[in-house]
Order: sequence, then C-alpha cells, then structure tokens
Amino acid sequence: MILFVEYVVEERHRSAYLEWVRREPERWRGTELMESTSQPGVMVELRRVADAEEAARIEKERREGRSGWQAMEPWIKGGREGLRIWTFAPVAGGFSGTRQTEAYS
Repeated sequence: MILFVEYVVEERHRSAYLEWVRREPERWRGTELMESTSQPGVMVELRRVADAEEAARIEKERREGRSGWQAMEPWIKGGREGLRIWTFAPVAGGFSGTRQTEAYS
C-alpha cells in the first residue's frame, strides 16, 4: 500500500518550507518527496505502508498536526484543510497485489 499526501506550498513560503524539510531528515525517512515540474509548489509525498492500520495512523497524525507536522500548516495553501491524503492499494488482474475492482474482474 502507498500513502499519498498532496498539498500546495505557496511561493512566498517555499524557501521556509524547503529549509524545514532539510533540517528534519528523520521526518522524511521512507518518504519520497516530490514537486510538480509543471505546477511549482504542488508537493506530493509517497510513503509505503504495511497495511491500512498504519496508513490510518499516519493520516490521523498528519491531519491533527501531531509530531511536529503542524509547523508546515502556515506554508500550505488552505492550511490544514489544504492537506489531501489518500491510501492506494495494489490492483489484481495483471498488476501486483491481491485487491480486485470491477474494472479488472
């Protein structure tokens, strides 16, 4: 499973955000942090999680701003409400994983 987090860092806060990211490398362990090449400031985080419970725990931590995550809220367009988080599971039928959907059944 993958936990996908997406948000927009406003241009005026980009330097502060990137400085914070670089100061806290342990926070990003196991996370791929990327920025859109066509829409500067659109950030995505990809993190592999073991199961739905781990994904839910991390999502709750992020949404509640625990463990120091609240520091980034002023830099995100829309604040905490601008944080979008989804969990993706593999699709069966020629793809890795065991989960099936009607489209691939």
